[in-house]
Order: sequence, then C-alpha cells, then structure tokens
Amino acid sequence: MLRGRKALVIGGAVGIGRAVCQAFACEGASVGVADRGWPGEKSSIVAELAASGVEAYPDEVDVRDEASVKSVIQHAIVRFGWLDILVNNAGITSGGAPMQNQDFELWAEIFATNVNGVAFGMKHVLPHMLERGSGRIINTSSQLAHKPAPSHGAYCASKAAVTALTASVAQEVARQGVTVNCVCPGMTDTAMLYKGGASFVEEKLKALPIGRPATVSEIAATYVFLASDAAAFFVGQSLSPNGGDVMW
Repeated sequence: MLRGRKALVIGGAVGIGRAVCQAFACEGASVGVADRGWPGEKSSIVAELAASGVEAYPDEVDVRDEASVKSVIQHAIVRFGWLDILVNNAGITSGGAPMQNQDFELWAEIFATNVNGVAFGMKHVLPHMLERGSGRIINTSSQLAHKPAPSHGAYCASKAAVTALTASVAQEVARQGVTVNCVCPGMTDTAMLYKGGASFVEEKLKALPIGRPATVSEIAATYVFLASDAAAFFVGQSLSPNGGDVMW
C-alpha cells in the first residue's frame, strides 16, 4: 500500500508513533524515526525496521523548537530524496488538575509540544510537498478533543487546537495535491494513558462500549489508511478509532 513512499514520523520512538513506524514499514515505506531523547528505543525500532527490508534511520528533534523541526524535516528530504508522508505525533500530557489549580508553566509546555510542534511540522514540510504537488500530513489529536474530560483542560484544549488547525490548513492545500488529516485516538494502552491517573482510567473504561483500551497497532492502522492512495478524498478529517467513546 505504501511501497516506495518516504515517511517521517515525529514522535516515533514509543507508543502509537512506534506502532505507526512499524505499520508503515510493513506496507513498504521508508521511515525516519524522530523523537526527543529515547536513544535506545530509537535504535531498536530502526534496527527492527531495517531488518524487515526497508530503509530507516533515527533522528533527534525537539518539537518545541521551530529550528529543530525545520532541520529534521530537511534532513529527511535530503536523506530520502523527497518526503511523501509527515506524521506529527509528538505529544505530552499531565496528571490533571481542576482549573483553579492549573500550573500554567505546565500548560505552556503542553501547548508548546502538542500545538506548536504540529504547526512547525506543517509549516516546514509544506513548501516541499506543494512544490512536488503531492503529500500526506497526518496529525495526532485525541478523542478528548471531541469529548473533553474534567481536570485535563490543558491537554483537551491543545488537542482541540490540533483538530481545528488540521481542518484550517487542509483547506489551504487540498487543491494542490496535499491532504491534511488527523487521528483522534481513544483510550490506548500506552504509558501516556496512565499519566492521567488510575481513577481517570477506571472511569473511562466503565463508560467505554468496547470495555478495553486499544492496542497501538489498532490505532496505527488509521495512519496507514490516511497515508495511502485510498484516502485521497479525505480532507481535514478527524478519524476516531475510539472503541465507541463518541459515535457519529
């Protein structure tokens, strides 16, 4: 489905991003795995992908820093010759707090990572994709953008911003061959889920129709679809693999 395609996954060392790298490689894509830190995890996933027969390499990026994001994208273009797919997946959350107890230094950190990082990625890949007349940008939002949870205002607001930003930019570039969409995962069995606290996880599971969190591979399948030719008519969409948390 993606044979011959060149992809850069920002936030690809662990969790959903790692599964996306694996799924892209399984479909034949070459993959750049970029993240902040996680040196062992980056090395192991690159070795795994290379062993499967695709080109893969690790890279370091801090999505809070525009120059760092620009550099990692330019490196991917030079390394591969071109870039077909960019996944903006880097994100952080917190343990949560009611609004009156919000730590606004942490709030700013969440927005710098979750929103600015996505914006920087789109800004610096678009000139290349628009020049080529083709490209797929896939941003990671969250089901909490559509169904916000109490005491997680910073994370919910940041992901709602990603969803709105995706739709805005998608309208700018769709007629020039570039699609921009986002994935809004529901509860997923990653380390980030449990940062919300045990009570948050317990309450969400009680209300979830499927009764369990997703595996990362179940979420990654949505990214493969959006990166493929089959998704050519998807523009500015929020695809929601969420186990029935929100239905429409």
